[in-house]
Amino acid sequence: MAMLGRVKTGMRGEVSLEAPLSGRHAALVTVVDRVVDSASGTFGVRLELPNPNGELPAGVKCRVRFEG
Repeated sequence: MAMLGRVKTGMRGEVSLEAPLSGRHAALVTVVDRVVDSASGTFGVRLELPNPNGELPAGVKCRVRFEG
């Protein structure tokens, strides 16, 4: 929850795909949930990531590094 209050709509992030895929992709924060899941200590963030050729399948695990 260290990022709560620091992640804002309009921020950029770098999405790194987990195995079996790889690669890094630029994305834009479009939604930051205002509700925290107390059980997991997480909150939701939605990013827009261009995928014009459909190369990135839905449901792939990833990590995001947010840029100031």
